[in-house]
Amino acid sequence: MTSFDIIAGIASILGLIASLGAWLQAGSASKAANKAKESVEIRTLADEFELACGRMDQLLDFIAQDRLAGAALRATELAAILSELPYRRSPYLSGDWKDELLKKQTQMQLLAERILMNPDQPLPSEEKQRLLRICQECRATLGKNLGIIKGKIDRGATQ
Repeated sequence: MTSFDIIAGIASILGLIASLGAWLQAGSASKAANKAKESVEIRTLADEFELACGRMDQLLDFIAQDRLAGAALRATELAAILSELPYRRSPYLSGDWKDELLKKQTQMQLLAERILMNPDQPLPSEEKQRLLRICQECRATLGKNLGIIKGKIDRGATQ
């Protein structure tokens, strides 16, 4: 065997080892990228819940102050947000969460329709209290889910 064959054999073995190392690093980088992507998606989900909570707070204020045009707008926005979330973020939401959000979406849609029936007339006191109660329950649900998501983010876990 010539020295060239020996050097070529050693170079081939070193090339194989370097290729294996690069392959392992690429796999590790791919896993890290997927974890980072998932983390961003969960943070985005938290932001979306936070936005919905803020809109719900505004809706409560609008109803309490008899600002029905603003209330109808916020209720319609919330219905849209709550109908979209379960489908856009389904990998991060359990079946129970999806059902709960869709139920709240229906409530917001009905609430908007109720307000839009007579937008120039103040709500009767009992009706106003009923709508405020619905909004408070919905706000509690959104806040609970937001807290769960933020807790998982704080612990570094995923949904």
